[in-house]
Amino acid sequence: MSGLSRRLLLGRLAVLCTPFRATASTLPAQLDHGTEKPQLQIPPLAQGWRRLYLCRHGETDWNAQSRVQGATDVALNANGREQAERLAALLADAPIDLIVSSKLLRASSTADAVAAFHPAAQRVRDARYNEMCFGSFEGQSLEAGSRVRAEYDGITKRWASGETGLALPGTEGESPDSVAARSTAALRELGLLPPLNGGKPLQCPRHICLVAHGRHNKILLAALSGDVSRCGDYQQGNTCVNVIDIAGSGEAKLLLTDFRGHLRAGPDGA
Repeated sequence: MSGLSRRLLLGRLAVLCTPFRATASTLPAQLDHGTEKPQLQIPPLAQGWRRLYLCRHGETDWNAQSRVQGATDVALNANGREQAERLAALLADAPIDLIVSSKLLRASSTADAVAAFHPAAQRVRDARYNEMCFGSFEGQSLEAGSRVRAEYDGITKRWASGETGLALPGTEGESPDSVAARSTAALRELGLLPPLNGGKPLQCPRHICLVAHGRHNKILLAALSGDVSRCGDYQQGNTCVNVIDIAGSGEAKLLLTDFRGHLRAGPDGA
């Protein structure tokens, strides 16, 4: 455990839903070494609802280079590891009972940092939360003005127009629909979403943290809103937090999106 984690730990001894609106954040990914601890400004969880803390992993070298990662397993860099520690500190006081992540190292390592503050929480790794496979785009740079960027932007525009079954090029490239299907199926198995057959959802803890990936999270947020084509409406910075409350019926309420206040100083952590 790093010095930051040690100091903080010692110091504290298609889904049935209501559409929600995305809000963008322009907070920088760089760390600001301030002393104030940020707080998530969210209301208490209502009876009969469950709360999902949906997070993105910390930074990798490929993130810093604007290279497409997708299903490629890239580890956190030094900045990403510190971002993960700050995310863990932000969520340290949340009553999290279950910590879930993809099986890719950058997400599972970030989730492990969160789990260090919640030793009683169950820890699950599930490949259905892995990042979208970007097929032949993986490893490529999305530099503005490049041929690759122009091709990628053309595909995302078609997604926004409703062609969410369109897969990325390459033998294993995925579509938004396929990512939404596998991710929501995993949430149903956890009991966070109701079964498709209309039966009662499985028993599930009330507070769940899921650490996954940028495009995966955008697609999941859009799926919970009832319209996967809106996946481009969302921003997801490294170690951002989205808070979604979900009723037993599957109704979803987005309370917070792309929160990165733990990466900067400020008395209110906003």
